[in-house]
Amino acid sequence: MDDRQLEEAYELACRLTKECGPIVLDGFLNISKTVETKGNRHWDVVTDYDRRVEEVLIQGLKKRFPDHRMLGEESTTAENRREPLDQRPTWIIDPIDGTNNFVRGVKFIAISVALVVGGDLKIGIVFNPCLDEFYSAAKGKGAFLNGQKITTSGIQDLKSSLVGHEFSIASHQGARPYIFGRGCEFIKECTGLRAFGSAALTLAYLASGNIDVYTIEMLAPWDIAAGALLIREAGGTVMNINGGEYDILKPDIIAAASDKLAQRVLEIVRKVNDDVEQK
Repeated sequence: MDDRQLEEAYELACRLTKECGPIVLDGFLNISKTVETKGNRHWDVVTDYDRRVEEVLIQGLKKRFPDHRMLGEESTTAENRREPLDQRPTWIIDPIDGTNNFVRGVKFIAISVALVVGGDLKIGIVFNPCLDEFYSAAKGKGAFLNGQKITTSGIQDLKSSLVGHEFSIASHQGARPYIFGRGCEFIKECTGLRAFGSAALTLAYLASGNIDVYTIEMLAPWDIAAGALLIREAGGTVMNINGGEYDILKPDIIAAASDKLAQRVLEIVRKVNDDVEQK
């Protein structure tokens, strides 16, 4: 895609995402919405509004870009989500991130839309209609909240940091000692822990300087992709949970307001991993 096409894609994605805002707000207020559980994971739920939003986004994008690949949370099969990224422009979509919040009337939810071209993140959008927070980024052009440029806090030290930490990931039994171990280590040093229940929105809050650190595992590409670009465009760091390159399709990450802070968090992750594996 050339620069003109990328600009057109950015404008279209922003418009379609905003158009989905009223759908989300309608569902947020609808106490009789249909809620289903995915498989045997009692914590993983979906509503009819998730499907409606995803359909609007995918159909709108396909109409203009019929050759683009679509990875959406509700429409992508397990087999397709494992397919490697290639040269096809690929849209990565989470129609409502934080569905448990959405169902319970908690306003920390987000529509998340990202575009990857040649394995490179080009567009990232995170929109919380409940709080009218529209985060957007195009690679090389900065990150914005409601049209105003944002940056990470730039904090260097964990002792000055507010840390995003989702203890609910410990619903996965195998992850439990790692998640609780990290939480215990973080709280010894940081100013506090926060769990918002939406990875996409948490990453957006890091990009805008509201929090400073976030580690997360066992999620899907659509939970992280848009927020990862926001953070990078806002001056922050996103890396693999083990210190390597962030993998868009396997998004186990450390995100931080600065590289120095990310390295301190990596030290803690490695310490906890060693402690758990030696038991």
